[in-house]
Amino acid sequence: MESIGYADSGHKMAVEFDRKIIIYWWLTANIGLLSTIIGIPLMLFWVPFGWIIHQKQYNHMSAALTERSVNMRMGWIFKKQQNIALDKLTDVSIHEGPLLKAFGVVRMQFETAGAAPFILTGVKNSEEFRDLVLEQRDSLVSNSIPDNNNVGSENVFVEIRDLLKSIDSKLSE
Repeated sequence: MESIGYADSGHKMAVEFDRKIIIYWWLTANIGLLSTIIGIPLMLFWVPFGWIIHQKQYNHMSAALTERSVNMRMGWIFKKQQNIALDKLTDVSIHEGPLLKAFGVVRMQFETAGAAPFILTGVKNSEEFRDLVLEQRDSLVSNSIPDNNNVGSENVFVEIRDLLKSIDSKLSE
C-alpha cells in the first residue's frame, strides 16, 4: 500500500475525468497534423497509435482536493505533478469552446499569483468541483487569519504615543 504524503493528507474530493477527452485529444492532434505538410505523412503513424497513446494519458490522470491544496498528476511518459496551495489560489475558471462543447467537455484553469495557470481538461462535475475548491480556499484563508492582529497593532500605537509624549515633554523643557 502506498503511503500518503503531506500534500495528499486530508482528502476531500477526487476528480473524475470524462472519457470523451480521448476523442477530443485524438481529433485535435489529427487536425494539427493535417494542417501542416510534414504532419500529413505523420498521420499514417498517428491515426492508429495516437489513440493508444491518448488512452494511456487518460489512465495516468488524477486530481484531488485536499484540506490545503489541489493535487494534480498527469502524464504517461513525461509525468507532471503539481500541488496548488489553496491559500495561493486566485481563481478557478471553466472554459468551453466550440470544439469542447461539441464533445461535452470543459477545461478548468487554476490560477495562482505569480505562476502559470494549470489546466485540467475533461473534468466531470466541473462546476461542483470548482465551487468546492473555492469554498475550501475561503474557509482555509479565513481560519488562518489570527484574531490577535489588533492587539499587536494597539501595542504599537501605545508605544508610539508614549514616544511622542516623551519627545513633546523634552521639547517643552
